[in-house]
Amino acid sequence: MSKETTTVKILGASYKIACPPEESEELKKAANFLDERLSEVKEASGLDEKRAAIITALNISNEYLKNLSDVGKDKSVNEGLENLTLEVQKQLKSLSFKA
Repeated sequence: MSKETTTVKILGASYKIACPPEESEELKKAANFLDERLSEVKEASGLDEKRAAIITALNISNEYLKNLSDVGKDKSVNEGLENLTLEVQKQLKSLSFKA
């Protein structure tokens, strides 16, 4: 599986992420989603970036877990969510987060 570098922008900072070419658009959409959510939390709360990132991560995790429990009976959806979780974990490991 070949990889290319995709550049995304989150809270004004650029990040270069290695991903397969066919996943580049999804990665950009995820980064835009995250950027919007982080900006909303940061603006509404006045928190610094680190705390806003933690609150945003908790909010997204909470939504994810709610959705997971709602579709717990649908095996194909669960498999997709598990794959998505693994991909998110892999991407998080590849990022260097400035605290």
